[in-house]
Amino acid sequence: MRRKLVVYCEQCGGTELSGTAEFIVFHRLTFCSPDCRDDYRGADDARRETPLAPSARKPARAA
Repeated sequence: MRRKLVVYCEQCGGTELSGTAEFIVFHRLTFCSPDCRDDYRGADDARRETPLAPSARKPARAA
């Protein structure tokens, strides 16, 4: 039997299209509208610009 592939928006989680004839694929992620894609891209860019906290680093091991 063949299963139907479910496609959903990475930003809002919706399965219905909004504002487009088909889902938009961006870096293998799918989005239901250009607005959702742009919101996801902006949030990802902001996340990448935030430096890692020093506490996130592991201390050196004593030999």
